[in-house]
Amino acid sequence: MKYIYKLTVITVLFLVTSCIENDIPYPTIFGEFLHFSVEGQIGTSLISQEDQTVIVRVPTGYDLTNLTVDSIAITEGAVVAPNPLEVKDFSQKVVFKIDTYQEYYWEVFVETASEDVNITHFEIEGQISTDISEGSKAIRVTMPAGTDLSDLSVSTFEYLPSTATVSPNPSETHDFTAPVVFTFNDEINWTVTVIHDGDVIEGDQVPYSDFQTWFQEGTGNKSFYLPGQSLSENIWRSGDKGAADLTIKTYPQTVLPYPSMDAPEYAVLETKTAVGVIAAGSLFVGDIQGSGLADVKTDFGIPFTDRPISFTTEVDYTPKSYGDNLMDKCDIYVILQVREGSGENEKRYRLATGWFRSDENMSDFTTLDIPMLYGNHSSLESFMMPSTSNEEMPENGFYEDETANPTHIIIVFASSADGANFNGGIGSKLKVKGIELNY
Repeated sequence: MKYIYKLTVITVLFLVTSCIENDIPYPTIFGEFLHFSVEGQIGTSLISQEDQTVIVRVPTGYDLTNLTVDSIAITEGAVVAPNPLEVKDFSQKVVFKIDTYQEYYWEVFVETASEDVNITHFEIEGQISTDISEGSKAIRVTMPAGTDLSDLSVSTFEYLPSTATVSPNPSETHDFTAPVVFTFNDEINWTVTVIHDGDVIEGDQVPYSDFQTWFQEGTGNKSFYLPGQSLSENIWRSGDKGAADLTIKTYPQTVLPYPSMDAPEYAVLETKTAVGVIAAGSLFVGDIQGSGLADVKTDFGIPFTDRPISFTTEVDYTPKSYGDNLMDKCDIYVILQVREGSGENEKRYRLATGWFRSDENMSDFTTLDIPMLYGNHSSLESFMMPSTSNEEMPENGFYEDETANPTHIIIVFASSADGANFNGGIGSKLKVKGIELNY
């Protein structure tokens, strides 16, 4: 009986101990693909945390049963199965399980896409000049004043790859009184617009985007400066608006007109620190709600319906290092969106992207001409891609119709590219002489 009693006690203790160990809650760590690429793919893979999907595009003609995954990145400490580097057949969706303390199932889709077609040379007899915008697939031809635009002849029409089919036939196209759309391979559109010398290309500019008009909101240490006339009618915002509500003795203003509000030559955005928190200098169009340095919510973008082909800005940047000898980077970007629905049902889609990010130490003002890239362009880098998991700027992928007009525009200037995560070099300074949208 003693033996049985001891065994029973030991068994009970083991069960109690096991129950205690199993009752300890595991942390919830989301398992995800941070990067996924296939040899020869077009552009950057589109990763959706919300849908737990990865979409990869490869050129038409690729054997989807024999692809090579060249690199992946997943959540630190997680395990993925099957091993993506050993999977070859992507003719159908492939499901991967990423294990942290929980299991997350991801679907990877590989889609074929027609090879992009670019017009490399376009001329009309008697023209003055041709401007080709590869990013927006648009061509503008300038003819002498008085030229009959209904009776023109295309003298040069070169494109790559030369095997692509095109409609209508350029040699049979003569009427350019309205924009003419040339369609390659039944799906890729290029638009040719012909104007007379001296004609002004109409297109909206964002109000106060020349940074020549400023106002001051508040007084003393809690004041801040923004381009425009007043806070109530202005569309420009900065992090200074929320931080100005902090009850601290000295608030470091991160955005200032230089040399003064009354005679501004340019805006100065500087990364500073307040109560131990990094505050990047930033200017953007949209709204900001809340107060403090961290407890704020931004809503980027304002209504806008034009299609610029590029933007021009003049900047001077001085980066500083931070962390483990990381060099800071400035961020300057323009994004066009198409928004559908409203409230909780609103969906925001990316239409076009123009982005400049650099850690270059500029010795003087430099003029930047940044093309607007429409759709999921092959030149887009991973940090430029839309994502629903981007808390600052959630987007539901790319808009299907690249020829559509936008509903909103986002413009952002920042002295520290990772400022939203409170990372940046104290003293990094971005000087900006406004921005112009080109059409």
